[in-house]
Amino acid sequence: MIPSSRPASRVNPRAFLLAAGRGMRFRPVTERISKPLLPYLNVPLARAHLAHLARFGVREAGVNLHHLGHQIEQHLVDGASKLPKLVFFPEPRILGTAGGLANAAGFLSGGDFLVINSDAAIEPDYGRLLERHRESGRLATLLVVPNREPDRYTPLQSEGDRVTGFGRESGGSRDEPLLFTGVSVLSPRLLADIPPGESSLVDLWKRVLERGQEIGWLEHDGPFADLGEPGDFLRSSLEALARGGPFPPGAGVFDESSRVLSLGPSELAAAGADLHACVIGDAALGTGARLRNSVVWGGARIESGVFLENCLVAGGVVESNVRLRNALLWAAPGERAVAIPLADAAHGFHARSPRL
Repeated sequence: MIPSSRPASRVNPRAFLLAAGRGMRFRPVTERISKPLLPYLNVPLARAHLAHLARFGVREAGVNLHHLGHQIEQHLVDGASKLPKLVFFPEPRILGTAGGLANAAGFLSGGDFLVINSDAAIEPDYGRLLERHRESGRLATLLVVPNREPDRYTPLQSEGDRVTGFGRESGGSRDEPLLFTGVSVLSPRLLADIPPGESSLVDLWKRVLERGQEIGWLEHDGPFADLGEPGDFLRSSLEALARGGPFPPGAGVFDESSRVLSLGPSELAAAGADLHACVIGDAALGTGARLRNSVVWGGARIESGVFLENCLVAGGVVESNVRLRNALLWAAPGERAVAIPLADAAHGFHARSPRL
């Protein structure tokens, strides 16, 4: 993970991490764990995004909070030494992606600011994005990738380097529609256009286009995945293993021969676990456990003789000699994990990622 070599900016920008979502597509896991704290490649998503911003040079970042907001705040405060200075914006009533920015208008009004969705797997070149935005003088510049699945994700239409519409019917000169990655840089002039209450960034941008003003875009040069559902999370993790990275600081040790990323490789070897293409957090693995193309989060326990393939073990105990494929395994700590069939995991992967 290498931060941009470009200068941060004439003035260090502020950033805003959107972390107030309910995580409905990742239930039942998100009933207990806030989605911004899901450990993607062994590092909680919110922490990885904020650490990447800090390496770029962002000194202050806002974070909005709603569902399990106290959990997010506590986690980030406990490890804030390597993060930007954080300002939290609780939302007792969820305000949406644009409404959350309006709620933080006083914090964001000093200059152009970065906005990041917490549930995206991406390491942006913020310097390049800010440079494009400031050269254009536009109200917003969106970081995009080619849209492999326009039936699932709202397509962005474009002409040249500007966005012309949102949705299939909006028109544009580009043959292949674009997909918004969840990363953008916005002018503070937009804050006054956000109505009271809940509202979305897409609705805000549509109003901008209707007024005849321009929104720019820049194509992201690197991997990207939407982590909306458990199957997306698993497949994106496996794609990262297939590429051999990049892995965020704190992800652990990667063994190229087995394609295993682990926080405790010595403990795995001692347990005699047989692993291939797996991400293993701070979890307990029993003797003779065999795992293929799977992810195991910290706190989970896998007992002896278990065989798992294409599984996401998010919590609980996988009991001895269980054999499972294509499942989300989930329970409270110490309780027997329940297997939930994974939906087709071939979604959510758009930019420079191998199709596994």
